[in-house]
Amino acid sequence: MKIGIIGSGAVGLLSAAYLNKNHEVTLYTRRKEQAELINAKGISLVKGNQETISLHLRAEDKPAYTEPLLIVTVKQYQLEDILNALKKSPPKTVLFLQNGMSHIPLLQTLSAHRVFVGIVEHGALKLSDNTVKHTGFGCIKVSPLFPGERLKELPILKMQMDHFPFEYIGDWKYMMSQKLLVNACINPLTALLRVPNGELASNPMFNKMAESVFHEAMKVLSLEKGQEEWEHVMAICRNTAQNRSSMLKDIEEGRMTEIDGIIGYLINQAKTEKLEVPVLHFLYQAIRGMEG
Repeated sequence: MKIGIIGSGAVGLLSAAYLNKNHEVTLYTRRKEQAELINAKGISLVKGNQETISLHLRAEDKPAYTEPLLIVTVKQYQLEDILNALKKSPPKTVLFLQNGMSHIPLLQTLSAHRVFVGIVEHGALKLSDNTVKHTGFGCIKVSPLFPGERLKELPILKMQMDHFPFEYIGDWKYMMSQKLLVNACINPLTALLRVPNGELASNPMFNKMAESVFHEAMKVLSLEKGQEEWEHVMAICRNTAQNRSSMLKDIEEGRMTEIDGIIGYLINQAKTEKLEVPVLHFLYQAIRGMEG
């Protein structure tokens, strides 16, 4: 089937490289130069010591978005123009893969479309405009945002691929809350401390800092399985020990971060529920200050 992937960062390149094996993929980029490079040379996918090249996929820098299935991989703060375009578009199936949860109310305005949200458990590193390294194998979990949507509305769930599977989850809020908890504990601290993920598990002092963030975020999200959730966060830190979080990479490269979609969302929820979250406030102010 025809699939449009909006966003050409690490997740967009990784998704295009895998899905192009069985589908007709168009990758929408922000820059003409990147689109021309991919059209000429394809996407190089690096797994361990092996490199494969995906050819015959199309890249466009103009937002046509004509495909019946769209996968949106841009960051939360880059969604506005895409959502405005979709509101003028005929009904489509759209899967959004963003960190945080502050964008959910915006997605709920797309009532004419079949909207799914998802979380990405893969590790991916963009090496160049047309090269991506698959640094950790996982899956993409997806869930319908609106009641009544069925599995058949997302055809890619029926075609599982080696090293790039999809998993259907019925409860989008729990799925997104669990991922938000992980992002809140790992991303801001690794960015602030300038350390890879594994340091939050192996360094006792950093571990205590992560635990403080964890307790405040758990309280805001009203998650119940405390010890189980903490072990899940630490397992991710250990399994991705050498990875540098997306927020750390954004700080290192002078880009805007997703702090509003992650910690900002939690702070706003805490304010609504009259909860005190001083550690989250500290993290938010620190990362915003580092953004300049």
